[in-house]
Amino acid sequence: MIKSIIVVIGLTFWSFGAFSQEPASIDLIATDSTWGKEHFTFPLRFAQKIDFKGVEEAVFPAGWGDVESPAFWSYAFAWQVEANGALTENVMEVNLQYYFDGLLGLDHDRKVELPVKASTSLVVRTGDATGTTHYAGKIKTFDTRFTQKPMTLHVIADQYFCQKERKTFVLFRFSPKGFDAEIWSRLKILELQKHLCPQQMRKF
Repeated sequence: MIKSIIVVIGLTFWSFGAFSQEPASIDLIATDSTWGKEHFTFPLRFAQKIDFKGVEEAVFPAGWGDVESPAFWSYAFAWQVEANGALTENVMEVNLQYYFDGLLGLDHDRKVELPVKASTSLVVRTGDATGTTHYAGKIKTFDTRFTQKPMTLHVIADQYFCQKERKTFVLFRFSPKGFDAEIWSRLKILELQKHLCPQQMRKF
């Protein structure tokens, strides 16, 4: 049994850096120096079913990979993709499934049966007290990296469209902690860089 678990761990990648493609001059999310950053280009090597052209930036607070940390598995990423308008909830759901299946190796044949065969996702368009439109939902998946247990990630997201450049930006924030946990105070203040589409960016 122990050997089987080792096989599972060995087949998965322990850091996003193993697949980071480092596109030049990308700076999507405004953070301070305490956050780690990694960059990717679509199509993603680990999730090639995602049919986008663009880039991704992922940011990580200290402790995101520590099972004892309040920030465990809590992080954010932004997509900048070529599009003529907003990504629908269904498009986001499907591509988040592809993303986490690829990231966690759930779309590959394995020698060990896992309780979760593939990720599932739910994304719902909502509005806050000020009328700002955003999205909330959850990802159900399997943590092949650290705990080897089923995992639910809560997610909130904001989507913007740069009309002049015909680009859509989506900022996703994730955590297994409920929305009342302290880590969300750090995740919710993350924003896209204002220089990405000055005077043109519109929130959906």
